[in-house]
Amino acid sequence: MANGQAPLILSPESRKQLRLDDRTFSTITSCPVSPCRDALFWKKQRIVAIPVCNEEEHIVPCLLALAAQTQTPDRVILWINNTTDDTCKRAVALSSRLPFELEAVTVFYDPELASAGLARRDAMAHAAKSASPDALLLTTDADSEVASDWLENTLSAFVQYPVEAVFGRVLLLPQEYSKIPSHLHEDERAERAYGALLEQIGLLLCPEPHDPWPRHLEHSGASIAVTHQAWSRAGGIPHVASGEDRRFHQALRLNGIPVRHAPEVRVYVSARLQGRARGGMAETLARRLIAQDEYIDNAFEPVSRRLLRIRREITYWHESHLFFPAKPYPELPVIPIRRNELHRHHERARRVLSSLRQMQGHSSGSFQTGTAGQYDIPHPSLTDQGATAFHDRPG
Repeated sequence: MANGQAPLILSPESRKQLRLDDRTFSTITSCPVSPCRDALFWKKQRIVAIPVCNEEEHIVPCLLALAAQTQTPDRVILWINNTTDDTCKRAVALSSRLPFELEAVTVFYDPELASAGLARRDAMAHAAKSASPDALLLTTDADSEVASDWLENTLSAFVQYPVEAVFGRVLLLPQEYSKIPSHLHEDERAERAYGALLEQIGLLLCPEPHDPWPRHLEHSGASIAVTHQAWSRAGGIPHVASGEDRRFHQALRLNGIPVRHAPEVRVYVSARLQGRARGGMAETLARRLIAQDEYIDNAFEPVSRRLLRIRREITYWHESHLFFPAKPYPELPVIPIRRNELHRHHERARRVLSSLRQMQGHSSGSFQTGTAGQYDIPHPSLTDQGATAFHDRPG
């Protein structure tokens, strides 16, 4: 597997082992979205739950962005926790100008227990209590400004794909972009480019008709939408201090709940260095300004490990007769990638992807062709300003 040789997974024997049951995927892909589903999703109750802690500077732009939606929410819940500034006063003063019901809930947690993860969990749980059984529950961050088509594109994703949750993309506010040194932007782009190669490899070997390419790679609490039923089946937002958004995605997957990573669903966030969440974006930025992390994000593993993971998961799914890839099996230890070695992994992933595409051309029946042609669409990175227009951002 060294020196650019094709990995074992590309051999004829392994190809046979990895070949998916065509009947399984014909079952999935032959179920177009019905007009009934279309009508239902546009009429569902929409509740947005937002954890808030000392956000007097950002809460008004956050609410005005939600008010400027082409499809507005029915209710917005501010879960104002452990707050000592004028956040609540400013939000309530704005309520008469908003096209939705605004509910401000003030709570105080024990300082030793308080966390952004707990606040989001409780905010979503509070929203679910009074929501209709078929409601859509959404969450974003108080220092975020959702794009004007955020909710409309979220609903469109539910209509277009047979999913029960939609994760959106997170980008920096344009005025915040320059606060981050260029070398960190370059590092981010390099990670995302590598991650995009891994995603395309995975989709060629194991197509996911409900979440085809192009799709993004993020699981951020700044943009999550989920049906009430799926939220309940997943057990709500996990009770963790930070990283609750990634853990929620894992909980959805473990419960066999299909998710769409919709690149057209966008939210813009600040690049502040003093954040409210331990382990969050602000803390990461502050740390990297002092010294860049030696390793890249653990979500981006070596291509050989990704191939092994896919191979074992496919075997597990087939033995379990599952139509949707639920629990990853088996759990594999993380193999971190050093940042200064990323270029080697990137080139290796490109070679593997090229080999898979060639194989697809010779044996197209082994792979999904529904997304053919989309693999060449450049994947926009988290902070790639050239890939996103900001003209629709609320002023």
